[in-house]
Amino acid sequence: MNGFPVTRIKQAGYENIVVECPWCGRENIFNRASDLRTFKPIAVLDVSCQNVECGKPFRIVGDSVNERHEMLIFDCYELLKRKQYMNCILTLTQAYEVFFSLFLRVELLYKPFARDGGEDINCLNRLAEMLIKKVERCTFVPMRKLFLQQIIAAPRPANLAEAETLIANLEVPSCEPTDTELERLDDEELVALLKGVKNTTIHKLRNAVVHKRAYRPTREETEAALEETRLLLSRLTNRLGLHDDITLYRKQS
Repeated sequence: MNGFPVTRIKQAGYENIVVECPWCGRENIFNRASDLRTFKPIAVLDVSCQNVECGKPFRIVGDSVNERHEMLIFDCYELLKRKQYMNCILTLTQAYEVFFSLFLRVELLYKPFARDGGEDINCLNRLAEMLIKKVERCTFVPMRKLFLQQIIAAPRPANLAEAETLIANLEVPSCEPTDTELERLDDEELVALLKGVKNTTIHKLRNAVVHKRAYRPTREETEAALEETRLLLSRLTNRLGLHDDITLYRKQS
């Protein structure tokens, strides 16, 4: 296997990776679920060309290590290029929802688990199921309310016992925080980003696309939504230190 030619991944998407076969030059599309059967970032993997006339083995490297919501955003550039504006809006809205979900997992599961010594996996899994049930029916606006409320008002659980209490009592706020409440954070950069999330109307555009109107957005609308989403979520991800990797938080504690 050591003699295989190596090729870098051409496009590392959320669902698929695209590579060119170094033998025949044919483009190969490998689905992460069906073909590769792994969702972990690929450092090195040996595959065979999907072209039946070739079928030769080669090695792929250079997968994305971005968070899931970031990968969804990056997928939108390809959708934009193909003028699939409706799908782009759907994917951008999904990226927000995935981001909100990641934030809740980090604050209510990963960090308390790490602070607790990072050993009680059974308790962690049980709380993860509790959290899933709490938010499984939440759409964009309820998830946004939970995200904003968790930042400005919710206590930070010091251990899994406190996290369990918070998750058990987790309720969607009746309304989103006012700008004045956000400004009490006394962090101009963070407040500006949170206001951006609070004021985005991407979900309304998504609803127009998926409901009976089947609205077809323009390129200008789609480009604006993509740029807004990319800037807000990438900066918030860095600012809040969000990673879907529990071992990272264990190392930091």
